Amino acid sequence: MNQPLLAESLAIAVQLAQEAGKIARNTATTCPPQRKADRSLVTEVDHAMQAHIIDRLATRFPDHAFLAEESIANRAARLAPTDAQYCWVIDPLDGTRNFVANLPLFSTSIALLDRGRPILGVVVEHNIGLTYVATLGGGATLNGCPIRVIKPNQDDDLVVGVTTGRDSLTQGVLQAWSRERGLIFRNLGSTAVHLALVASGAFAADFCKKCKIWDIAAGALLITEAGGLITDPKGEARAPFSLTLPPETELPILAASSSVHARLLKLLKGGS
Repeated sequence: MNQPLLAESLAIAVQLAQEAGKIARNTATTCPPQRKADRSLVTEVDHAMQAHIIDRLATRFPDHAFLAEESIANRAARLAPTDAQYCWVIDPLDGTRNFVANLPLFSTSIALLDRGRPILGVVVEHNIGLTYVATLGGGATLNGCPIRVIKPNQDDDLVVGVTTGRDSLTQGVLQAWSRERGLIFRNLGSTAVHLALVASGAFAADFCKKCKIWDIAAGALLITEAGGLITDPKGEARAPFSLTLPPETELPILAASSSVHARLLKLLKGGS
């Protein structure tokens, strides 16, 4: 994608992500949420935010495909992700549980992939007003200011994002890392925000097991453009993404700066 078109795509993505936040903030949360097949929550607001984003993008980029968390029943679904060079990956409301509980922390995540490789990523946290942006080769920013992953000293405490879960992988991570002095765990309820916080140096690392491509596509580019690594829990590169996998495929991730990543990965492998 040429630079003028990438810049236009980025500007549109930022605008739509921010407008989606206005939909969330201006909509009453009294309507009851529903449960999807995986038992996660969805509301009418999720669908409204997603429709707003996709309708605008599909009008401007009719030859692009879409992958989005909520079901798509409009013209945007006419191209499969494998049938187009460019694919938008969208999580309209990351942190639906927080939103339903009136907990003011949720986000919108929008990424653009070129044959599975992220070239544009936007994460907007709608309550504090944080806009994270990255383009391939162009670095990462927070509200317009450049950001980098943290490079801690050996004795520094590390704030690490870990999502909850009763599965064996998450429990194994918690057990392995809880034995290490100086690791402080946090779960804010939005994987996209977790990854953005790693990119900005607020979190030293993030682990998530039950994340999908729309949770992490934008964050993956934020991490790498901020100088960090994002892999699976075995240390294999997470991006580029395979667009032949079913959209609901879980993509566990470990994201951090190179030094922190190596330390945490060693703990997972039973090192000392």
